[in-house]
Amino acid sequence: MTDKQLKKAQKGMHRQEMRVKAGVEVDETRVAAEAEIAQKQVRDRERNEVLQQEVLARELRAQIKQLVERNSQREQGDVEYNFTEGKKVKKLYVSEKNKTQLNKGFLAITKIDDHYDLVPEKVAQRIADRIPDTKDQVILYLHDRSKDVVDEDDPYKDFQIPDDLEW
Repeated sequence: MTDKQLKKAQKGMHRQEMRVKAGVEVDETRVAAEAEIAQKQVRDRERNEVLQQEVLARELRAQIKQLVERNSQREQGDVEYNFTEGKKVKKLYVSEKNKTQLNKGFLAITKIDDHYDLVPEKVAQRIADRIPDTKDQVILYLHDRSKDVVDEDDPYKDFQIPDDLEW
């Protein structure tokens, strides 16, 4: 290649670069490739966000399971305790002490992986704080002690409902 040909080729390349910068001549394959790369990055980012959410959900589930296992207060017993799960009435056999604590609101019934357990009220509140949207699937029963306050104007305030009422 001679010097003349070399200069001509460089001059042509320079002109082409100037046209591309000015927007006169755009390489369509290059633009299409850049757009495809940008779309792939968006898809990858969305997929990573979904995976991150799944990982966080698994970690949270493991933390809740660990809280329930470490703080279990369930004692085996012969006393039936009936409670509702959704629209079904379920039966749990607990000790007399556990039944009294459930009725007074010191214990809560939880369900993890089709296993029912009893945990203290504070642990149930911690679980509810961690999963406010799905807490009804984990914490099945927790007696609200704030409703136990007797209103002075209540005509039936002297007639308390017994704790051992069976149904």
